[in-house]
Amino acid sequence: MLYKQVYEALRESILRGEYAVGDRMPSEAELSSRFDVSPITIKRALDLLRTDGLIMRRPRIGTVVTSLTPTAPQAPARAQNDADRSPSLIGCVITSFDDSFGNKVIEGILAATGADTHVVFKRSGGDLADEDACIRALVGAGVEGLILLPSSSEYIPPAALELVAKKFPVVILDRLFDGIPVSAVCSDNLAGGRAATEHLLDLGHKTIGFVSSTSHVSSSDDRRNGYIHAHASNHLPLENSAELRTIGSTVPGSADTIEQDIARLVAFIEEHPDITGYVAAEYNIALMLREACHRLGLEVPADISIVCFDHPDATFDTRLFRYTHIRQQQRTLGEKAVESVRRQISAPSEIEKVVLPTELILGSSSAAPRG
Repeated sequence: MLYKQVYEALRESILRGEYAVGDRMPSEAELSSRFDVSPITIKRALDLLRTDGLIMRRPRIGTVVTSLTPTAPQAPARAQNDADRSPSLIGCVITSFDDSFGNKVIEGILAATGADTHVVFKRSGGDLADEDACIRALVGAGVEGLILLPSSSEYIPPAALELVAKKFPVVILDRLFDGIPVSAVCSDNLAGGRAATEHLLDLGHKTIGFVSSTSHVSSSDDRRNGYIHAHASNHLPLENSAELRTIGSTVPGSADTIEQDIARLVAFIEEHPDITGYVAAEYNIALMLREACHRLGLEVPADISIVCFDHPDATFDTRLFRYTHIRQQQRTLGEKAVESVRRQISAPSEIEKVVLPTELILGSSSAAPRG
């Protein structure tokens, strides 16, 4: 870790006598420039020196050398074996977050880290260049592990690949990268897509549509695969024309507007009057789908049933229209991601894939078809 390298270099300088007792150390800004690292990295290195009893902070003077003999002779060994304790700084890069997905994941991360670990969050907004820059900034700041919710499952940021090659503790959240030896924590989206589709089939719907965004992520692909598997296991024909995968407004960084997507949905519903039930890959897509039905004079669920993924709690909003949905264990996703990072810090070669089960939650958006 960078801060350990800085700590060891400064410690050696003090023990060699380059600074006498009472001498003022260079400022944090000067040290940051000398070692070409962030101020946070310098602060962490100085904290270790203070733990050794070699320096102290004096008001209006700065950092002063107080001893040439460390009070803890085994300090360097402890610094090298920090994997034996909980990490004190973890970085997290996420695409975006809201009440339907993300907020509970962050809550889980914070709950799992506790009071002894700091978490630095960065949001990429779906921009691949920003995603890469966020990762590099966190590593430069001295994080000991990284949780990454990438914007794509087809493209992994170069900075993340470099970390994986170095066996740096990395956990991919809510995504899977085939062929890359990196730990991941995600939901069983395939089972979720299948459960959503089979719920509509059990209600009696004969033709079911699938609506998703244009984003190429494994979670959405798995939900579609679950939709396909449900048809296959029930020996039902599946028409590709029953799918709409061009919703753009829910994709971070997209220029598509909500009105454009609602217009797409209106046109799709009109073109497919035989579809009486829909699986929506996201909660916000379900909202737009219901609005499109409303503009066509169709009621949910009297005319069209909808099952989506995720749903805001809105505990105090008793009037909120609640959709039948697939619930992910979002808080547990965050907790498991932190646990995986900590295990990797203790055993850098340990790679694991954690897949959490999902649950179908009944709401007011699904019912048996008319007639």
